[in-house]
This record gives sequence, structure tokens and C-alpha cells, in this order.
Amino acid sequence: MAEEKAYNPSTVLCAVDFSEESRLALKYAGIGAKLYGAKLIVLHAQRFELPAYFTPDQIETLRKQLDSARAGAEDFLRHYSRSALGPLVDSLPTTYKVVDQHPVDAILETTSSEGANLVVLGTHGRGGATRLWLGSVAENIATHSEVPVFVVRQKQHEFIDVANPESPLRLRTIIAPVDFSETSRAVLRVSVSIAERFEAKVVPVCVVRGDAADNLRNSEAVLHEWLGQVHASRCIVESVTRVGHAAEQILSLINETKADLAVLGAENSRSTGRPLLGRTTKLVLRQAPVPVLVVPPGA
Repeated sequence: MAEEKAYNPSTVLCAVDFSEESRLALKYAGIGAKLYGAKLIVLHAQRFELPAYFTPDQIETLRKQLDSARAGAEDFLRHYSRSALGPLVDSLPTTYKVVDQHPVDAILETTSSEGANLVVLGTHGRGGATRLWLGSVAENIATHSEVPVFVVRQKQHEFIDVANPESPLRLRTIIAPVDFSETSRAVLRVSVSIAERFEAKVVPVCVVRGDAADNLRNSEAVLHEWLGQVHASRCIVESVTRVGHAAEQILSLINETKADLAVLGAENSRSTGRPLLGRTTKLVLRQAPVPVLVVPPGA
């Protein structure tokens, strides 16, 4: 494993749906952009379908109404962003975009066209038919994005006051599962970079299946070698190796350490070469009580 460069996003894209979860996501995105010296793009996407039975004149009238509504929506987006970020928004190079498009397509296309290298989303974290961003948008973005995706939910033990735009962002503990795959290189590098920025502790964790417990010592040695190659000496590191079901052990460790963030890897699809969420990443993404950063291979 060669020496890796630090992760320094230059353009942060935050997609919002005007919910409290989006407000929290925007808080993360704004402070993250400030700390990294990055540009911030705030995006709202909503698809407006014109009824097929409208006459041409009715369609033209409706188009004008929609154009006016979009202009009003951009003004509201600016106001919403200011209410979430306060004076911080004045110190950031910020672009506001309101698009008539399905949110998944809009986020992926804007990420590509604007050269964003970090996407931030809020999730309601609901289950079943009422699960909104996580089921219909956030998980799709995390699955298909070619840049890291930061999925935000309000933590069980809150460390951000979303009602106070001046409240500081304090990340103390980052969980970084590794399985020594190609994606794990990116997971470890990104985790260490974030830990350095926020003066946090990073906890790399390797989970070995019960039927492969004899490999535990070898995993510990490889993990130690990898940490040295990403300059992990510049932040606090407490590596952990465990035996059992990967997702269960990761979720258990998040709770035990009162972690603030979990960094997980996406995998390349063998057929398309594009990012694909594995079973462990999906389970942790859906069940973790903390924000999750999903890192694609090569990020």
C-alpha cells in the first residue's frame, strides 16, 4: 500500500428538502466547507410534471407559473440556508440551485457538472413505506455516487444544536471499518484526514468471521502497517479487531465508543465497475445512530 494523499474536498454539494434533517445536513456541509476552504453548493430538486391533458395554451401558462415558482423557491433556498448557517454563509463561496428534476438524477448530475467531491444529505431515517430520503434518495445516491457521500441523521446523543447556527461542530470519535480491500484504503485515508481536521480519534475496526478467528493476529499486523502508511501518527488512533458478524460488531462499537461518525466503503460492481453498496455498508447505513460517510473506491 503506497502513501496516500489527504482527503481535501474543494466543492461540497448539499441537497436539501427543507426538513430539520436537511437543516442539520446543511450545518455539516457549511462548517465542513469552511474548514476545508471549499465551495458550497446548496441544491433543491423537485420534479414538476405537466398534465398530459392540458392544451398548449394551458401548458404555456403553467410553464410561466412554474418559472415564477422556481424563482421564489431559490429565494426561499437562500433564506433557508441563512437561517441554518447564520453569518457563516457570508464567509463561504456559495451557489444556490433549484432544478426541475428527480432528486437522485439532479444530485448525481450536479455532482458531475460542478465537480463536487463531497455530497451531503439528510435522512429522516424512517422505516417502511414512510422512509423518505434514506429509501428513495440518500441510499440511491450513496449507491451510485463516484464521490464520498455524507448521510446525516440526528444522533441519539446530540452534539449539534440545529436551532443555533453558531453552535460548533465537534467530532470526537470516528469509526472506520476495514477489510483490507481496495476500498478500505480510501476509508482509512479519509477517516484519518477527517480526524486530523477535527482533532478527533479514529477507531479502525477489522471484523473477522467466527470461522476465521485464527486470522485475527494477522489482521492486527496488517492494520498496523496500513496505519503507518497514511500518517496516522498525526491523530489519535485506537485500532480494534473483533470476531463475529461485521454489521453487528460495527454497530455495537459505535454505541460502545459513543462515536460521532462512521466511515464505510462502497464496492465496485464487477459488471459495471461503478460503486455498489455491500451488505455490511447497507445495514450500517440504515441502522447507525450517527452520520455515515460512504466512500467509493479510489476516492
